Amino acid sequence: MATPCTQCGNQFETSTEELAFLKRMAFRFGKITIELQPPTRCPACRLQIRTAHRNERFLYKRRCDLTQRDIVSIYHPEAASGEPYKVYAQDVWHTDQWDPLEYGRKVDLSKPIFPQWAALHKAVPRMSLVVEGNENSDFTTGTAYSRNCYLINSSENCEDCYYGKLLQKCRSCVDCSYAYDSELCYQCVNIYNCYGCTYTLFSKNCRTCHFSSSLTACTNCFLCMNLEHKEYCYRNEQLTREQYEAKMAELKEGSWKRTQQWVKEWQEMERGRIHRAANLVNCENCTGDYLENSKNCQHCFDMTDSEDCLHTYVGVSVKDNQHCSNMYLQNELCYELLGVIDVVHAAYCLFCFHSQDILFCEYCFNCKDCFGCNGLKHKQYCIFNVQYTKEEYEELVPKIIERMKETGEWGLFFPVQYSPFSYSETVANEFFPLSQKDATAAGFGWKTREDAVATSTKTIPATQLPDRLSDIPDDVLNWQILCERTNRPCKITKQELAYYRLCCLPLPRLHPDVRYDDRSAFRNKPTLWQRTCANCKKPIQTTFAPERPETVYCEECYLKTVY
Repeated sequence: MATPCTQCGNQFETSTEELAFLKRMAFRFGKITIELQPPTRCPACRLQIRTAHRNERFLYKRRCDLTQRDIVSIYHPEAASGEPYKVYAQDVWHTDQWDPLEYGRKVDLSKPIFPQWAALHKAVPRMSLVVEGNENSDFTTGTAYSRNCYLINSSENCEDCYYGKLLQKCRSCVDCSYAYDSELCYQCVNIYNCYGCTYTLFSKNCRTCHFSSSLTACTNCFLCMNLEHKEYCYRNEQLTREQYEAKMAELKEGSWKRTQQWVKEWQEMERGRIHRAANLVNCENCTGDYLENSKNCQHCFDMTDSEDCLHTYVGVSVKDNQHCSNMYLQNELCYELLGVIDVVHAAYCLFCFHSQDILFCEYCFNCKDCFGCNGLKHKQYCIFNVQYTKEEYEELVPKIIERMKETGEWGLFFPVQYSPFSYSETVANEFFPLSQKDATAAGFGWKTREDAVATSTKTIPATQLPDRLSDIPDDVLNWQILCERTNRPCKITKQELAYYRLCCLPLPRLHPDVRYDDRSAFRNKPTLWQRTCANCKKPIQTTFAPERPETVYCEECYLKTVY
């Protein structure tokens, strides 16, 4: 039965499968069993609210509130609410120099619960960055088990990667987004097991391909689209090795102007090519986009090695997750979670790790049977950071939930006004872009980004940089370069310069944020639309809205036509 969303008013349906999942998610407190409540908001609004609590791109300099040393943090010194959060350096936060139980407080059942939760979570010190097990990767967040990385996010098991989003097991990849098991790639989006590729989209098992899209198992292809098992192709034409290498001689000159000509041609080809309705690789009974090696995942996006999920956005090796985002490594039976690793049976939680049977928790590590807690490590039977006995816990939590039912709070994710981030800093603004006026009208905070003035020997507009890489001096490391599109200042790091020279790439003329946005523009928003195959007219589900001009084929027609 259709239900109007309490936030946007649009009608949405809750399937019988989802209702059955909510029963499976029931929490047991002694002899009392409490089921999760059917949703009152549509999936899009729930995604927007959830991701309004996640900043994965913007970093700030501030001081550790415990040691007073300078640190890098996802939390601006002035929070979206105007009141600063207490933030500890990552290494300090994980020590016993402070006790999160000291911030505990009893729940007042005569008052709404969320404001009490917000007061606790405002008081408890936060980790400066959401990271785990990294080495020499201080300027990253949402990362784990990575080494020598800079300004990447939502990534695991990477090395020597810079300026990227959602990189998994990658090495020496720069300005890439959604890259898996790839190495030495530049300006690529949605690639799998690729090596030495530049400006390549939606491709897998490719080697040294450039300015191309939708390639499978190709080597040495340039300005090509929709090819499989091809080698030495130029503009989709077969060449000999000698002919191809002669064409590639110009590529090694590292000319910015020539590169931009190729980029323009590549983008025009990308818009005109035949698109498949959905990018599903080795999947069974799945809908969504960018899914691989998955089973029974409905309306899911950017998932690998996962099964039995619904409305889950970014997941690696997860099972039985519904309405979750940024789920990594063995999460199971999760509902309305954001940014967790190895969590089992949990609901309405943020940034929790290696925990189970938790509700409304944030920044909890190795915890079990906790409710409304923040910053706990190796704890059990805690409520709002207060330690209880098992019997006390099982008696009190049902009373809190009953109170939340009375106030209409039960079944909702954390309200957006309690997010420590402004809307302009969050993933929500990437999925659902809003103007400052519309964001503030909807109750979201807003912050205008200000660039710090860097120490430099000279400031130069990007348009005045030498065209060829060979003419770029080592002293460029001391220059402040003004983005040719936004005039925002940026600098080149020593590692970057070495990478560009190794790969014969021209120096970028755009600010890293602009390059990030340009890559994001190649991907559609995570929304499924009903339209018909442009060839056979069969109904299809796709992220291409019906009014868009791209040619979109169903999977069967795409494979017949392209391959």
